[in-house]
Amino acid sequence: MNALLSAVLVLLLGAGACLLPLRNATRASIGVLSQALATALVWSTLAPVLFHGSVLTGELAWAYPVGTLRVRLDALGAFFLAWSLPMTLLGSVYAVGYMRKHFDSTRHLGVHYALLNLTSLSFILVYTAEHALVFLLGWEIAALAAWLLVIWDYTNQKVRFAGFNYLVSTHIGLIFLVAAFMTMYAHSASWELASFGLWLRSHGGSERNLVFLLLVASFGLKSAFFPFHSWLPRAHAAAPAHVSALMSGVIHKAGLYALLRFIFLIGKPDAWMGWFLIGFCALSALVGALYTVSQRDLKRLLGYSSTENVGIAGIGFGVGCLGLSWDQPALVALGFAGGLLHLLNHAFFKCQLFYAAGAVYQATHTVDLERLGGLARLMPWTAASFLLGGVAISALPPLNGFTSEFVIYSGLFRGATSTGAQVALCAVAAVLAFVGAVSALSITRAFGVIFLGSPRDPTVHPPSEVSRWMLLPMGVHSAGVMLLGVLPVLGFMLVRGSAEIALALLPPGRPDMLQPISDSLTRIGLISGSLAMLVGLILWLRSRATPAPTQPTWGCGYALPSARMQYTAASFSWDFSARFRGVLVMLRRQKAPTGYFPTDGYVITDCVDAVERRLFSVVAHGDASANELSQRLHEDDPRIAFGATLLFIVLLGGLVVLTAGPLP
Repeated sequence: MNALLSAVLVLLLGAGACLLPLRNATRASIGVLSQALATALVWSTLAPVLFHGSVLTGELAWAYPVGTLRVRLDALGAFFLAWSLPMTLLGSVYAVGYMRKHFDSTRHLGVHYALLNLTSLSFILVYTAEHALVFLLGWEIAALAAWLLVIWDYTNQKVRFAGFNYLVSTHIGLIFLVAAFMTMYAHSASWELASFGLWLRSHGGSERNLVFLLLVASFGLKSAFFPFHSWLPRAHAAAPAHVSALMSGVIHKAGLYALLRFIFLIGKPDAWMGWFLIGFCALSALVGALYTVSQRDLKRLLGYSSTENVGIAGIGFGVGCLGLSWDQPALVALGFAGGLLHLLNHAFFKCQLFYAAGAVYQATHTVDLERLGGLARLMPWTAASFLLGGVAISALPPLNGFTSEFVIYSGLFRGATSTGAQVALCAVAAVLAFVGAVSALSITRAFGVIFLGSPRDPTVHPPSEVSRWMLLPMGVHSAGVMLLGVLPVLGFMLVRGSAEIALALLPPGRPDMLQPISDSLTRIGLISGSLAMLVGLILWLRSRATPAPTQPTWGCGYALPSARMQYTAASFSWDFSARFRGVLVMLRRQKAPTGYFPTDGYVITDCVDAVERRLFSVVAHGDASANELSQRLHEDDPRIAFGATLLFIVLLGGLVVLTAGPLP
């Protein structure tokens, strides 16, 4: 634990040094170096925990009423720390290139790097906390640091609104979390998570169910599950690219960590909890995937895909909960291992995609798909990175997205206790397959429109490849995506300890279900490696072949083709989007052409978030509804006011009765 404490001090000192009156380039160097040193210290501590199953504990005496603050690092916390800090370090490196234009400006770049340090600090607190107050402290530091990172370009009104939206959403989630903690404290008389676990395992019924729903609501808001997701696309579109990458790939994974931590504290969840998680997460994956198909803002598209992928990981956790409820070791191993492996894989390819999107913005000053085109010739490294990330996020071999979804599929097709349960799980597998197909369509659309064809808008800034500071993190993530695809057993080594924690909750005498998963992933790795070598050979032979002559595309006799005679992003997916008008709300603005030689006609379509649109509609009409109710309550007939007051008292009394403990 001494190394962890040293890492915390290094991050705090680094954040303080970044605020000193120094040159912006020096502040950036201090931020990156302090991140690197803290990452090395944390890894020196977590390696024995992650690979040998040991558990580290520590405590710090504190004043009344807090008492002793305890920290505990087990395999689950070590797994999340193992990639959270290194990826934050890579984000800090990327920021050097992305923020280079501010090096000679009056903007205080040290504040940005200090916030990145505090983000890493929050990971250490959340993933090692054994005391509820330490957990809440880390939770709030992460929320406030992310908010301030999102509103870096605070002079833009849209950016400020996106930051406000995120801040409100994350603190609504905090209210749910505090309510759950207070309920557990009232019954356990302790702020220790272990005491919470003792109460959760020994008491069932409505109170435990209420705590579970409060926790799911809180962690769903943190991780942007549908319908709690509306803050995510706005925040991603407004934030700098590396902040979007860290929020999607790293920061909001804290909600999924907390969900797993409390599932393990429950011990043996009720079967309805597993089914609830599966349904809730399958809906999130489906809706998130559908929204990616119709977005014209690249970063909003990637934001919705985060809602999709946390839903996929959550399906695995739901399968694991069913395994715990049914005492099925195979379901426990496949569900939790598959979900955790998908979180790791998603962190790699999602950060990679956001870094590529940031490179596109840095080079062209836009991420509007309808204005881009033909960037592959001018930005080959960025195009290759985006293509690799796109193949991975579509769950196609030989890259890493395929392996984790394969494990989740295996859990969905195995171990159900009844025919009805098997049919339901097979239906979820069908939804998951549809989600993968929609994701492939979305990425094909984005890559084709941005990097292929011709530029659609001549006013777009002439692009060129970005700096090496931005290409380096993209290259590291690309290597990780390929390595975890051809050697998935490496990712499983990081996941194994957490899966063993879940299996230890089952009765003794269970068979070892992790080794068969490792063997299957080894075989998949061999097949993926062979496929990767075949693809590499084809590309090498193609590079050595004589280039074929190129000719203009035949345009049905039209002699003057232009960039406007190619598919737009909207037209590419229009037929598919039209089949889901009940979910995808499309806004259409148009001006019909007039005259014999029209020049000013246009059609603009955009997909807006149905949940956010409905929420704003309710808020907009709330004032009128409140005024109308107030006028009715002040009428001469007092029966309306009396009836409303009586109804409020009855509801309040019912809530007290439901949450009260047994009479002495």
